Amino acid sequence: MNIKVIRNWLNIIFMLGAIVGLCFYFFSSRETGIYIILCAMVVKFCESSLRMMNIER
Repeated sequence: MNIKVIRNWLNIIFMLGAIVGLCFYFFSSRETGIYIILCAMVVKFCESSLRMMNIER
């Protein structure tokens, strides 16, 4: 599988996680929202690591 495709999927997962986390944070439990946002940030960190390694030449 192409690294760019993996990065795109990780970005989609991050965006959905951030949106869901914000919804939980503002409309439900703040603690749960923070945990969801932190998990989304881990996914974003993985995507950023792939981008910084510059494998896709």
